[in-house]
Amino acid sequence: MRVPSDLLAAATKDLADLVSIPSVSTRGDGLGACADAVEALLQDAGFRTEQHPGDVGPFVVGETGEGPFTLIIYNHYDVQPEEPVDLWTDPPFVLSERDGRLYGRGAADDKGEFVSRLAGWRLFRSKHPEPLPYKLIWIVEGEEEIGSPSLTRFLKTRFPDTKADLCWWEYGEVDRTGRPIILMGFKGVLAVELDCRTARADLHSSLGAIFDNPLWRLASAVSSLRDASGRILIEGFYDDIVAPEPYSRELTATAPFPLEDLQAETGGHRLLNGVDATTFYGHLNFEPCLNVNGFHGGFGGEGAKTVLPCSGVVKLDFRLAPGQHPVRIAQLLRAHLDEIGFGDIELRVLDAEVLGVRSDPSHVAVGIGAALLEKSFGRPAIIQPSSAASGLAHPFVHAFGATLFGAGLTHHGAMLHSLDENIIVEQFENMIGFSSDFFAALAENVGKQSPEAPND
Repeated sequence: MRVPSDLLAAATKDLADLVSIPSVSTRGDGLGACADAVEALLQDAGFRTEQHPGDVGPFVVGETGEGPFTLIIYNHYDVQPEEPVDLWTDPPFVLSERDGRLYGRGAADDKGEFVSRLAGWRLFRSKHPEPLPYKLIWIVEGEEEIGSPSLTRFLKTRFPDTKADLCWWEYGEVDRTGRPIILMGFKGVLAVELDCRTARADLHSSLGAIFDNPLWRLASAVSSLRDASGRILIEGFYDDIVAPEPYSRELTATAPFPLEDLQAETGGHRLLNGVDATTFYGHLNFEPCLNVNGFHGGFGGEGAKTVLPCSGVVKLDFRLAPGQHPVRIAQLLRAHLDEIGFGDIELRVLDAEVLGVRSDPSHVAVGIGAALLEKSFGRPAIIQPSSAASGLAHPFVHAFGATLFGAGLTHHGAMLHSLDENIIVEQFENMIGFSSDFFAALAENVGKQSPEAPND
């Protein structure tokens, strides 16, 4: 559907207003102001609203409708830091338009997603003002970019007995050719830091003839964790993984986009052993992985300095499959280091909150959504069993019993967490149209015994 020009202009202004608030949760900046702005938008759209404090930023809740079906929409208003500012083409907290794209920190992640859905809601209500025949709970938080430290606790406190049918997740993807991707799951995450100290202070490098080097120890420890194919070598690491369902396996048997497209979008070129054009998609969906995020220590300035460092630090993250618990993986990592002679290396757990989840892709609402995404974007939707990334979706899936549904406008060149973050204007409009249609289709179908996907 074509979105009315005045509604599209209003949505763009809403996005500009939100982008102008530097709601960086890492620094605790602008979170209250942005929560107030989000609440005002939800109130204006007819929702009953509340704010609740979080550890860092407030939670905003909007509710409306009644009925046997419950839809939860989850978004976040916090954003990543904008540095390095001087590499942005335009100021990061000013929404700018160039060549059919809208640029700004949060334009995609996640303010653009929130605004597109809210504009779709307004369009839907302009055509369907009658009482909503299902319950809609909209939760917008301000701590997602720092791991949502208080989300699980908030949900337990505010919604202790809530059961939901569907959770429309904070984002979905659009591939390089414009095909929408529905995400049905996410990987868990464990982030850790390894610290090694071997002396009180840096020493003359000649003493390397008798004293060990903390960077060597860390490098040796890290190299013991993974082989060249990416398979993790920690004993027991794979024991608890929940195998993908047959339909999920079927959905990944043939990649919906070529490996070359992903390489072109990311600039990534060196593949792990055993990963090729036929296997990469299954790895992205189902395989856990281990990453070295940073290796720090010693001298990094210009020229030479012959020094034996006294300490070093390595930061790692694991992306985990459903069934793997981050705390358990941290315990296995500690046991592995101790077993092979690295008991002196300190292990600090930085993030162990996010569990992997994967929902049933045969859920009727997914079929409805897929048909409507094809209508709005003009390309058949891809149903992807799991994102390669992580999100704190398990409280919605495990506690609420909701099926996960990740549909959105984050295209593969959106530069999330990077400079010149952006969305494509045409896809912004498509997502508004889809959102309106999706709200309407749920209203038409949730009261039926056997809901059917709508016709184009």
